[in-house]
Amino acid sequence: MSVFVIGDPHFGHRNIAKFRPFVTSPEDNEKKICDEWRKRVHKRGIVYVMGDASFTNAGLDLIASLPGKKILIKGNHDDIVSTNDQMTVFDEIHGMLKYKGMWFSHAPIHPDELRGKPNVHGHVHAQSIMKKTWYGKRVLDPRYLNTCPDFVYPKWGKFILTLDEVKAYFKGQWPKRTPNQVMGWARRSPVDPNTIIEL
Repeated sequence: MSVFVIGDPHFGHRNIAKFRPFVTSPEDNEKKICDEWRKRVHKRGIVYVMGDASFTNAGLDLIASLPGKKILIKGNHDDIVSTNDQMTVFDEIHGMLKYKGMWFSHAPIHPDELRGKPNVHGHVHAQSIMKKTWYGKRVLDPRYLNTCPDFVYPKWGKFILTLDEVKAYFKGQWPKRTPNQVMGWARRSPVDPNTIIEL
C-alpha cells in the first residue's frame, strides 16, 4: 500500500492559470494532475488531498474516476460543493488529522500548536512558511511542507508527493541538499529557478 499527498488540486477553478503558470486552463490543470495520479497511484494506494479539491461537481466526478482510496482534509474552498457530494467521492473527510507523527491540515497550523510534530499542508499556493534565523535571514521553516502544486511542481516537477518523500523532507534527506542548503545558505538563481546557488 502506497500513500500519497497532494494539496489544492482546484479542479473546476476557472482562474487557476493565474496561480499556476505551468497550466494553461482548468482543463489543462485537471489533465496534468489526473495523468500523474493515474500513472503513480494504484487502486490500493491512498491519496490524502490537503483541501480545495474541486470547485464543481464535474471536478468531483473526475476525482471519483481516479484510482486509490481518497481522503479529504477540508479546505476553505471545499464549501463550494456540498459535503454530501464529497462523501460520495472521498472515503474519509477530516478537518485536520494527526497521521504518522505529522499534522495534516489545509491551512498551516500556528507554530505554538505543532506540539513537536511537522505540518503537511496546502492553502498558501506558491508561498511557504518562513522563519528568521538568528542572523535575521528568512528561510523555509523545516517544520512545514506546502503540498500545493503551485509550490511542489516548480520545485520538484511533480504534483503528488509520496509519504516516503514527505518523511524524508522533514528529516532533511529529500530532496538531496548540500549542507549549505540545509542550513539555508543557498538561493535560487534569478536566471534559472531550478538552479541552486550556494552562498
